[in-house]
Amino acid sequence: MRSRIAGANRRALFSLFGILVCGTLVALQPLPLPPRLTTTRETPRTFGVDSYNVTTVSAVGFYPSLGSSFYGTSGDLGRYGQDQTVENFYAQIDLPPGAIIDYIGLNSSSPAPFALGVEIDRRRSDGVVINIASFDSTQHGMDTEFNATPIGYTFQGGALVLHVQQGAFDLPPVFGWVEVWWKRSVTPAPDYPDFSDVSFSSPYFQYVHALYASGITGGCGNGKYCPDAPLTRGQMAVFLSKALGLHWPAN
Repeated sequence: MRSRIAGANRRALFSLFGILVCGTLVALQPLPLPPRLTTTRETPRTFGVDSYNVTTVSAVGFYPSLGSSFYGTSGDLGRYGQDQTVENFYAQIDLPPGAIIDYIGLNSSSPAPFALGVEIDRRRSDGVVINIASFDSTQHGMDTEFNATPIGYTFQGGALVLHVQQGAFDLPPVFGWVEVWWKRSVTPAPDYPDFSDVSFSSPYFQYVHALYASGITGGCGNGKYCPDAPLTRGQMAVFLSKALGLHWPAN
């Protein structure tokens, strides 16, 4: 993380470096950083079948890095660090593999540009840390700030970590939460067909595979899907019940 600090009212700018761990040997290798995101305080619009899920992590769920000497909780349940100190706060966020991450929201009071910064990172099983996206706050009162354009990052497993960095101020800025806007994606098409009557060239190939892989359908028998056959109301009930997870606990 590289910082730029100039007096009491300037803060560090984020810069991430990937850490590549190979077995018991540690090799430091910088990863390319994506461009900084522009911001807006207009809430992203969402509607229809591609509606977003919003996962919010409260500021009280964030903890400072080991080197931080002090942090506190404000009366409005926000987090802040020691004055005149660059503080780093971290929290885990749980999203399902395949989730498409489009927006990050930072709820905070920012007394000056760069007073706070937020980023979301993915840690892989081999120890490589990948910066998905990040932005610095603009000057504003308590409000939620978002990246202005969708990120479009598909989470492929591992651990997701939210990172908030506070700049060095006489009166430390307070953040209230970080929210991540994401939506589910259809499983990628396989390298082989599941049914003999749905070829690779079919526009339905990927979606038929998704139904089959999730256990919603097993086809119409004899290794076929029967894509042009009519669907009865009974069959529709099975499809929708499995797809929506309409299961109830036994008495």
